[in-house]
Amino acid sequence: MSRLLVVLPNWYGETLFATPFLRALREHQRGAAIATLGWPQCREMLAHSPLVDEILDYDEQGAHRGPLGQARLAQALRQRRFDVAFVLRRSLSRSLLLALAGIPVRVGAANRKSGWLLTHPVQVPTAPQHKAWTYLPLLQALGVNAPSAGSYEYTVAEEERREARGWLEGQGLLDGQPIVVLHPGANWPHKRWAPQRFAQLADRLAEALRAHLVLSGGPADVPLVEQVHLDMRASATVSSSRTGLRQVAARMEQAHLVVSNDTGVMHVAAAMRRPVVALYGPTSPLLTGPLGDPARTVVLHHPDCCPQVPCFQPDRPPHPGMEAITVDEVYEAARKLLSAECGIRNAG
Repeated sequence: MSRLLVVLPNWYGETLFATPFLRALREHQRGAAIATLGWPQCREMLAHSPLVDEILDYDEQGAHRGPLGQARLAQALRQRRFDVAFVLRRSLSRSLLLALAGIPVRVGAANRKSGWLLTHPVQVPTAPQHKAWTYLPLLQALGVNAPSAGSYEYTVAEEERREARGWLEGQGLLDGQPIVVLHPGANWPHKRWAPQRFAQLADRLAEALRAHLVLSGGPADVPLVEQVHLDMRASATVSSSRTGLRQVAARMEQAHLVVSNDTGVMHVAAAMRRPVVALYGPTSPLLTGPLGDPARTVVLHHPDCCPQVPCFQPDRPPHPGMEAITVDEVYEAARKLLSAECGIRNAG
């Protein structure tokens, strides 16, 4: 049996972007054992996934920090005797790690930075395209005709689903009215729509559409969620504080609509085929947009308002692209998606 290793990119969303590649790899190597190597905090994205057999951590800030930590990880990988490794990110440190681990076939994108450490550097198209599609050409190294597209995947376990429905029922949210999840957080400040606008949107959804509102966020998002809650007139249920990603995702699976900034949680909602209104400012939907059901996905983006997209200056909020998104246009997009999802009519 072949043993395959896939070295993942960073961040939650980018881990999901790798799932079309993992799906294609699984379908063409059905008898292989597939492992992934990535940031510890991102392993939640692939938990319970049928696409992988083992999830390994690359803890650059902890156990694998520095030359000694890298050597320990290389030795651990060597002991697993992988036959082939794919590195999805152009990275000198990751490519060197695979070489030190003695993995005989090392596949990645051809580039000056780290391509010399690969046994099979693959030419990847340079035209702008979604990040998920940039990984698929690497399959050519195994003689696989890679698909031109795909969708990403997230797996909710039945136990998680039962817990989520029990929580929602306990909050009185399973009474037939639409459930709308609002996620005001994002990893960078300039990717966040203003809390006051989330609050205004929430009030309109409650008043006009009688929607149940759930404010979602992780521990780092508590101040944002609290600000939105304070600025609202309507009541809302808060799902944040100690709530982990797996719980947030399972609860979100039951939603009729998710409104979110460009963040990993939004991509999870899209992966679960939830109706999504995605708010983009400093990032490009072409490169990192949601890969959900096109009929149930609306991306709001005003690139003409921005001096540069993508913009990697998180210390300079607010971003003009986020400021340009109005409450009216988000509400109208939400109303249309809820109309299609729940049969809501004539809500102005």
